[in-house]
Amino acid sequence: MDSLSEHLEEVRSRAEACLSSPCSAHEVRAGVSAMANLPLPPSAKYQHIAAEALVEENSVGNNRKEIIGSLQRLSTALNILEKYGSNLTSSSRPKYWRTVKHNNPVFRATVDAIKGGRAVLCLYGYTNQQPDGLSFPDEVQEPDLQKVPSVTLEVMSLRMELDMLIQASHPNPEFFETLVPSVFQQEEKVLAFPSAAPLKKEDTPPVAATPSKASSSTKPTDNCTICGIFPVSAQCPVCVQRLCSECDRLYHSHPARSSHSRISVAHNKPSKSISASLSSWQCVHCTTHNIMQEVLCNTCERPRLASTAPTPSPAPAPAPAATKWQCKSCTMVNAGSSVLCEVCERPRLATRPPAAPSRPAAPTLHLQDSQWVCQFCTYANHTPSSICEMCDLPRPEPAPLPPKLRTPSPVREFLQLSIKPKASLTEDPDVKRQRLMREEGLKLIQLIREGERKGVSPEEVYASVRVSGHTSVTPSNWLKAELPRLLDEICARASSALPPPTSTSEARSLQSELSGSSSGGSQEESSRGVQLSRGEAKRAWLAAGGDIERATKQALWDRKAKMKELSALGFSDAARCGEALRQSGGQVRGALVMLQRPLLEPFHQRMWSSQPEPSINIDLPDKQRVCRRLLAVYDLPSWGRSELALSLLQDPTAPYTLEDVVQAVRESHDRDFIRRVLAKECPICLSVFPHSKMQSLTSCQCSVCCDCFKQHFTIAVRDKHIRDMVCPVCWEPDINDPEHLNSYFSTLDIQLRECLEAEVYELFHQKLTEQALIKDPKFLWCSHCSYGFIYDGDQPKVTCFHCRNSFCAQCKKPWESQHTGLSCEQFQSWKRENDPEYQRQGLAGYLRDNGITCPNCRFQYALARGGCMHFCCSQCRYQFCSGCNNPFHTTCPVIQCSVTGLHAHHPRDCLFYLRDWEPARLQALLQKEEVAFNTDTPPGTQAGLCGVIEQKVGQQTDSACGAQTQPGQAGLCEKHYTEYLVSLINGHSIDPAPLYNANELLLACRRYQAEEPRREAEDDRTYYSRLLKILMDNVPLGDKVPRKK
Repeated sequence: MDSLSEHLEEVRSRAEACLSSPCSAHEVRAGVSAMANLPLPPSAKYQHIAAEALVEENSVGNNRKEIIGSLQRLSTALNILEKYGSNLTSSSRPKYWRTVKHNNPVFRATVDAIKGGRAVLCLYGYTNQQPDGLSFPDEVQEPDLQKVPSVTLEVMSLRMELDMLIQASHPNPEFFETLVPSVFQQEEKVLAFPSAAPLKKEDTPPVAATPSKASSSTKPTDNCTICGIFPVSAQCPVCVQRLCSECDRLYHSHPARSSHSRISVAHNKPSKSISASLSSWQCVHCTTHNIMQEVLCNTCERPRLASTAPTPSPAPAPAPAATKWQCKSCTMVNAGSSVLCEVCERPRLATRPPAAPSRPAAPTLHLQDSQWVCQFCTYANHTPSSICEMCDLPRPEPAPLPPKLRTPSPVREFLQLSIKPKASLTEDPDVKRQRLMREEGLKLIQLIREGERKGVSPEEVYASVRVSGHTSVTPSNWLKAELPRLLDEICARASSALPPPTSTSEARSLQSELSGSSSGGSQEESSRGVQLSRGEAKRAWLAAGGDIERATKQALWDRKAKMKELSALGFSDAARCGEALRQSGGQVRGALVMLQRPLLEPFHQRMWSSQPEPSINIDLPDKQRVCRRLLAVYDLPSWGRSELALSLLQDPTAPYTLEDVVQAVRESHDRDFIRRVLAKECPICLSVFPHSKMQSLTSCQCSVCCDCFKQHFTIAVRDKHIRDMVCPVCWEPDINDPEHLNSYFSTLDIQLRECLEAEVYELFHQKLTEQALIKDPKFLWCSHCSYGFIYDGDQPKVTCFHCRNSFCAQCKKPWESQHTGLSCEQFQSWKRENDPEYQRQGLAGYLRDNGITCPNCRFQYALARGGCMHFCCSQCRYQFCSGCNNPFHTTCPVIQCSVTGLHAHHPRDCLFYLRDWEPARLQALLQKEEVAFNTDTPPGTQAGLCGVIEQKVGQQTDSACGAQTQPGQAGLCEKHYTEYLVSLINGHSIDPAPLYNANELLLACRRYQAEEPRREAEDDRTYYSRLLKILMDNVPLGDKVPRKK
């Protein structure tokens, strides 16, 4: 047993590998056959599927033949389950491999018809139960490629064993003897008697041990291996399948199997014995022989269609369309999904019922030779056609009549009745009735079609035909001529309340009810009856089929019902209701419109009045009226929103305005959210306002009240720069970027247009214009009044358009007559030599004239640079270093820079670094380059105090420095004298690097990334000399440093 188990595992692994990989069908078949032929019981051979339970539960029947049939159905179901497993193990799975639908006819007839079929599907992975089938769970993306081939192999092996067991070729049948013992018992032969009951087992005669030649020649029909119903017509040696014609067409239509060559299989029908033909019948669909008492086939469960008589059956009629089928009994065309006929309730596959017994011979003798009566619809046909004119069924063949013995008559040649063209004097009453009905029906159809072409309804045509009495006048002409008179007569009968003679009491009771229902009506209205419209009269006339008396009754009853309906809606005045119904043509909806119009008259007058709409009083006791006003006036989304708005308005702890509440309720239905919207706190004035009274910019999420918003931007426009017009809370956005500047001011302009005054808004536009003009190279600032304009001239003298003062277009100094014909440098030298005021100021005047110039807008400041090198232009808000003109920024464009925050990159000759040097060291640098500098105090200056004009923090105006001066520094403090010396160094482009000490040199090389490692055996002097040369050659001086001499 151990060796067999090892052999089983080897065979299983080899066969599973064939299923998992793209192997040929022959290799898979060989692996399955090897596993099926192993001499092991099913419990030891099959690990996943319950093979013994499947065979035992599905082998049902009273004899060996029935049990073998059930095993064949089990084999067919296993074949379908094998296909499901093969699809899952295939590399190219079908599109809908994840689901198995219950409504699939193949699934219902095979897998779902056996016990344990769905359990095998669960082993495949179809564990999720759906309303219409089974499917893989959503979290499973791929089938289990280890378990599915193993289960598929066991299904294929069990199916092969069942096939061998059915064909009595199983090598080890003893393993199935306990499961299906009836299969291994020899089948008893039952003699068939046409009228006696089947013999019992103990009464059957013994059967010979060797079968006779006749019995051995008749073997059971070989059915298709897929459907198990139809006989085999082709055999495929590649996929080892024996298929019927339909299954062969479907199975080999797949592209992978379309190239298989099949072998045609011919069948020889076994000869039937006399006893078999009398005691059994053969199904025409699956060729199964059933006993005579069975109505349905045991195999395909279809009804017995053909008769067992030896006479051949008639040729079948052409098959109808797939969506509909025609009943063979009553010729009714039914839907394709119905099983029983909707009229006669006979089955779909039932044959035509036997012909009814013929009518008595006496009336039919009067029919001519060309006339015949249909036995199915009893219609008398007058043409010799073989198809009935009414039901389109074929004419039955006439039964052979018995020969008639006629005595010769001498007067026979004189009776020539057949020559008369007229019909027989006596006509069948049924035939005549049918003929008249058909003629009248065809005539009515013709009239209806003519009436539809002229706009007349079929009801009007039918009623006119009934009333006119089949006159020669067409219904449309009759209706035009006679119908108005009949309608007026009906209205007159109703108004006079004249009941018809046949039902006087009924009409009087109706009149009394109508008059009694109107509590507010007058006696005169009741006495003159009911006033009908022609529309009501016409509808009643059509409903009555043209009968005037019935139409009058119908109109009165309809009017009574409509009056009750209007009374139930609150309109109790019968006179007004009746008049409204008459004017609306009997339509209740139209009558309601007319009755409600006077009630809406005050509303219409108020809507079209020129007086202002009265305000909504929320303190009215009628809350529904207030909610209706809110819905109508403010167009709230729903009734619940109007109730929410009213509750918020009536809240004493939160005094909201009506407009604010309505706007908040339109946006949301959440009470807490609405309270937050209605209670916004301004971060500037700390007051509480609703959301509608708050203003916010598009660049941030801050919100301020409208008053603070207006005040902030008014001050910014009047007293500050255009770049100060940002959010007053977070000071966003940063509008130094030109792209942000344009987009920000385009949206800000819309908000400021509505809240600023006209004068302030015009000033805002003027500053925007100046901001745009600054970028033009021809733009100039006036040195007298700070007015900007564009100058296109080529003369140095420029006159301001605003203050009419002149200045130089190049040096921006006030124009003097001595400047004419001289350059700016020559004019400055002349002033230093000849202007006593300039000489008196000394170096203070020099520093003033060589003050700070904005590198962005070129605006000049007659100021000293002072201590802090960070300077912000008041005109363009450009931030730069006053010593080298390099920009200050928070986002550094230098990739290697690791400094965060506001900073600038200064060259080594910038005042930012040289201001820490001693004046003597700076003088030594100038002396080395032979540049003269001033050390004497100018005459006329205030001794001991520095007079340089500079900006001071916290002061609105500029003032003198006022610091203590030192001897030998030209009457300046040390800070401004250092600035003077650095300006000379920058003016002559002197490099301060030669005076660096070792630490300064290393720090400068590290700052400008010019550091070099020390070489081997290199002394300090040589190393520092090499570093100094690298620094001076590779790192130039500042390109933006002012170079004025």
